[in-house]
Amino acid sequence: MEKLRTTLSTWSKSLLIFALAALAVFQVSQLWFVNITDRNFFLYLQARFAPVAPDGLEDFTRPFRVVYGAGDGHFHIRHSEIRDLGAWGYSTRAITEILTHGQFVAQQPAAEVQIMSRPVFLYEYAFAMSPDIFAQAFGHRVATALSGGDVDSFYKIAVLPPGDDDSAKVFFINHEYAWEFSLERDNRASLAITIDDVPQDALHFVPDEGDSFAFLPIIPAGFVYHPLNVVNPYKDALGALRLVFIRGRIATFFNNPATINESPGVDGTYTFSNLNTIVRYHTGDVLEYSSFRPIGSTASINLVGDFSAALAFVDSDQFVINEVFLADYEPRGRGHLFRFNYVISDFPVVLNQEWPTGVNCRDPLLAPIEVEVDHGRVIRYRRLAYNFHMNEDYVSFAHHLSGQGDIGFIIDYDPADDFRLRLELLGE
Repeated sequence: MEKLRTTLSTWSKSLLIFALAALAVFQVSQLWFVNITDRNFFLYLQARFAPVAPDGLEDFTRPFRVVYGAGDGHFHIRHSEIRDLGAWGYSTRAITEILTHGQFVAQQPAAEVQIMSRPVFLYEYAFAMSPDIFAQAFGHRVATALSGGDVDSFYKIAVLPPGDDDSAKVFFINHEYAWEFSLERDNRASLAITIDDVPQDALHFVPDEGDSFAFLPIIPAGFVYHPLNVVNPYKDALGALRLVFIRGRIATFFNNPATINESPGVDGTYTFSNLNTIVRYHTGDVLEYSSFRPIGSTASINLVGDFSAALAFVDSDQFVINEVFLADYEPRGRGHLFRFNYVISDFPVVLNQEWPTGVNCRDPLLAPIEVEVDHGRVIRYRRLAYNFHMNEDYVSFAHHLSGQGDIGFIIDYDPADDFRLRLELLGE
């Protein structure tokens, strides 16, 4: 019995020593790799080898607005939730059929295309869409149908559902030309559709006589809309900017918030940083994130991959609560710069002019959100600090709107009172 007790005591001590040793190793690793220098080994590996971005083809090739009409001369324009819009779902079938079975008909000047007198869906992009990227999104490695017509980059796609005696037609349109494709009778059955009439008491548009693809808003008598409330989530309950409060809001940009160093700055800019990351809150109510992690060369320079990384970063920002769409992009160094606008309750929200980050700003914002990506990794992210809400308890009359163009909320910068937000015509 005494021997059994001795054996159990020896085993218990051994297990205790092993547990204490494991705990010591864990604590030292936390102290060295994370808490002191932010050198988390797994994060280091992640920084050296850029992650594979999610497939962004679907989001990249989704239009920022859909115009549709039943052929009665009146049109609806939709901006919100394009992903779930039945009109866009219909277009994916029509375009897939065109790319697979379509026949190129003709290239003609865009100004000569007259298609607004029959049922039509018009899908529009805020930037020049590449035919190759577009074809890939619909399952074609080579844009055979589009290359057959030598299609250049385009801004609009017009889909005409088949009539009783007509084939389905698709036009790819840029500022100069329109490329027409048709789908003959044998392949058109699945594309038959009835477009509902546009309600005459709703906000609708008619084509501009001088431009087939520009629209004039028709404002019904008594038409009202809900204005927007603007919220700055980086201000405390009393409406004040405080270093400790902002720190709590930007902590998610750091892999280990315990390593954040903070400074109010002599120019009024609040700065938060560690070894690899700097986040600034500028006096112009602009939030800026910069990453200095090493970028591995294993990831190739790829437009769609960079866009996927940019969109994923925006989606992960907990204080971006409004829907966004890609407004523009451009090559920037070894990667790309993407600009996003907001959409709220079917109205786009855009900047009316450059937005300075501070008093002596040399690099103002050109859109509410800007994301710079290098080899699939976000290296700089800037956006207005605000988010927006519809004021359901208040309405405004829109009788003042007249002229050509889409309708949306414009943000005006005014140093006297920060900004003004108003519903206006955006122009073409």
